[in-house]
Amino acid sequence: MVELTGADLIAKSVALVEEYCWAPPSSVVLLLLPHSAELFLLHLGLVLTGRLPAILAWPTNRIDSGKYERNLVHQLRNLPAAQLLTLPKLAQNLDPGVPFTVTGCPIHQYEKFESLFSVKLHFAPVEKKSAPESGAPHGALFLQFSGGTTGDQKCVIVTAPMLANQLQRLGMTLQFDEQDGVVSWLPMYHDMGLIACFWLPLWNGAPSMQFAAIDWLMHPDLLFEFLQKYQATFCWLPNFAFSYLAAQKARVNRQIDLGHVRAFINCSEPVRQSSIEAFAEVFSFQGVRPDQCQASYAMAENVFAVTQTALGTEPARFSRLAVHGGNGYAESTSYDLLDEHYVSSGNPLPDTSIRVRNTDGLFGDDVPGAIEIRGESLFCGYWGSHGFQAQSLTDDGWYPTGDYGFTHENNLFVIGRIKDIIIISGVNIFPEDIEALVNNVKGIYPGRVVAFGVDDQLRGTESLAVVAEMRGEFDSLAASALEHKIRHLITSVLGIAARYVRVTPQRWIVKSTAGKISRRETRLRFLHELPSCEVPNPVWSEA
Repeated sequence: MVELTGADLIAKSVALVEEYCWAPPSSVVLLLLPHSAELFLLHLGLVLTGRLPAILAWPTNRIDSGKYERNLVHQLRNLPAAQLLTLPKLAQNLDPGVPFTVTGCPIHQYEKFESLFSVKLHFAPVEKKSAPESGAPHGALFLQFSGGTTGDQKCVIVTAPMLANQLQRLGMTLQFDEQDGVVSWLPMYHDMGLIACFWLPLWNGAPSMQFAAIDWLMHPDLLFEFLQKYQATFCWLPNFAFSYLAAQKARVNRQIDLGHVRAFINCSEPVRQSSIEAFAEVFSFQGVRPDQCQASYAMAENVFAVTQTALGTEPARFSRLAVHGGNGYAESTSYDLLDEHYVSSGNPLPDTSIRVRNTDGLFGDDVPGAIEIRGESLFCGYWGSHGFQAQSLTDDGWYPTGDYGFTHENNLFVIGRIKDIIIISGVNIFPEDIEALVNNVKGIYPGRVVAFGVDDQLRGTESLAVVAEMRGEFDSLAASALEHKIRHLITSVLGIAARYVRVTPQRWIVKSTAGKISRRETRLRFLHELPSCEVPNPVWSEA
């Protein structure tokens, strides 16, 4: 455990940069390091000394090594970096294959991290080049990356005005001040970990307690223990974490009191009614109340938060059956699923606007479509060695997020990703709903389910495919029984048969470098292995 005061943080961060960084001011410095005090110090120190830090994802044994290597190669070749700071042995491995300086940084217990590095990298040698001009705009502070669930991670430049606007507006909305505190296991290469859990408390002079994601996965009760120990008042979590924690009730000390926490903020994924209700109910003995379970819609392209629910009251809900079918994506949509209501992700932050666009134009409340945003924290386009990609924005300056949802009385309700929608016989099926159903099947590893569409040329539509990982040791007979159970569940709820259902061993599903499930990569892996799969003829019924 390393504890740092504000003065310590500044002094040690600058000293660490002076020791290991010789990149010129305004140049990009890449950080490829595990969760450590040095990672936080280097990020801050590089900002304070006028460099542009970019934190790259550190691999774990839970991500696909091939996808990780492809994404890392993409970043190293497309960012005009002057230097890479990483562990000593990894620096020796990477140095011949990148055109800029690679420096070893021996963090605390670096030998342990080197021995646990889970990906073998293969880079062809390249010629070294002089440090390039970054071409970053005036006021640039650091780089962060998109989630990368539908492809390679894209780079976003965060400028001082963008960051200041985000932190001021979010702090004002949350009434966050120096009396508050944050506990987080979220990685720094994710905007939720970097902005909400590091920069927001730093900006307000409030404490934050950071521990590694792998420690949380192995010991989920640590989150609650640290919240009580440090009397922290805020905790940001992806939706799956609410369900995961609720399932770990037996591992949580019943003497812990969480009544002081102002908000557990559900972010990064569509908010599920069942997830937040289970969390509040399971931990009511520890003082958790429904009004503590809040929500936010956020993305790296906007620095972080776009919306936020009002603290002190439960987030608004809207009946699925009351949502009007929108034109342009399908003729009709199935809403008769696990949750009876959609849960609001809140109202737009001040100086932030949201509109919902369908192919026929803009729509008002209760009509689903493509979510677009505009505001003072919004980026100017994705950035790389060739500058900004202006096509990231519409002609009138709005950013198409790629998300699908609707508004109601200034509340934003997020349904899912447009690219992930499965259209079966003219009906929109949202994979998040399928996954939420299957996650409740006993014997399936919670949070390790993927649904996606597969072209059905015979029927001229898409077919539904579901991949789910078995909890514990894999058994083929038990897997077959689970596949049958999943088929029956989907048919009984949706009225549509899944064409393919496959139950696999753990860690078969592909995750992005940001730690999110990648439907795109999992679908590609499934299609590659499809000829070897025995698939029974489906029994079709229309919704």
